[in-house]
Amino acid sequence: MDDTARLGLTAKAKAIEQFMELEASEREWIFPLLNRGVQSSIEIIELIAEKPLTFEEIADEMDMSHHTITQKLNALIDGGYSGLTLTASTAFSWTGRHRKLARHNKKELVEQFTGLLENADD
Repeated sequence: MDDTARLGLTAKAKAIEQFMELEASEREWIFPLLNRGVQSSIEIIELIAEKPLTFEEIADEMDMSHHTITQKLNALIDGGYSGLTLTASTAFSWTGRHRKLARHNKKELVEQFTGLLENADD
């Protein structure tokens, strides 16, 4: 992962955290609109939400280098994503109970997550 991608992911960390708090039905239709770097970061977060995994286990599951996994998770933490816990060898995402959100219309959600969309810088 190059510095531009890392900085882009760091800048998007809080928006990704907000995305993760949406109801499943809202996340489902927004996810395909997100750029690939954001999608893979969300997939990593979902993977480690059930139990802590080593960076190698995550890398095997995601078909990525364990260095890329580490860089992505550190970029999210650097950007203020508060739901991640990293140790020297493992990662875990504690999501807690999803808060109840007011129902949004699709236009409002697209506007809120514009920075994560496909055409945004990675």
